[in-house]
Amino acid sequence: MYWVSAVIAASAAPTLIALAIAAALGAAGGYAWEHRARLAEVAEIRADIARSQAAAADDARRRIESAYSAMDAALAEKDRRVYALDATNRRLRYDLKTTTTGRPCLSAGARWLLHDAPAFQSSPPAGFSLAASAAPAADPGQSESSDADVSGWIINAAGLYEQCRARIDAIRQWDEGVSDGR
Repeated sequence: MYWVSAVIAASAAPTLIALAIAAALGAAGGYAWEHRARLAEVAEIRADIARSQAAAADDARRRIESAYSAMDAALAEKDRRVYALDATNRRLRYDLKTTTTGRPCLSAGARWLLHDAPAFQSSPPAGFSLAASAAPAADPGQSESSDADVSGWIINAAGLYEQCRARIDAIRQWDEGVSDGR
């Protein structure tokens, strides 16, 4: 019986070798297929990352453009309001020159107190000056401000207030434009 198993073993050897080779080739093919599938998966992940980065860059660009547009609109509105304010103040100053009489109405002490007000502790913006100067009057005998001085001071104070309000409104308008009302 030994010879039968030797014959069977001899005839099965090429089959076993063929099966071993087929298994090795199958395993190598499976590995290669799996490797290609993983490479395709990695390529797809990289493409997704690139698409999301491009979308984020587009979104950032749109937000920046929106911010610049909002800033331009806010500054244009502020400039329009400041220009209108300046025109109104020029007209008022001219009209005040013709309607004030120059009569005294505010004492020097009261004038000094007004100049100590917190609103006038910092320098006014370019183009604005206080009509009633804190310096002593040119005429040492003059101890009071005239109605023209007081009205000029009031116009300047109102102008400074309106400029500040225009700037705050411009900031508010810009913020609403950037944040889309959030």
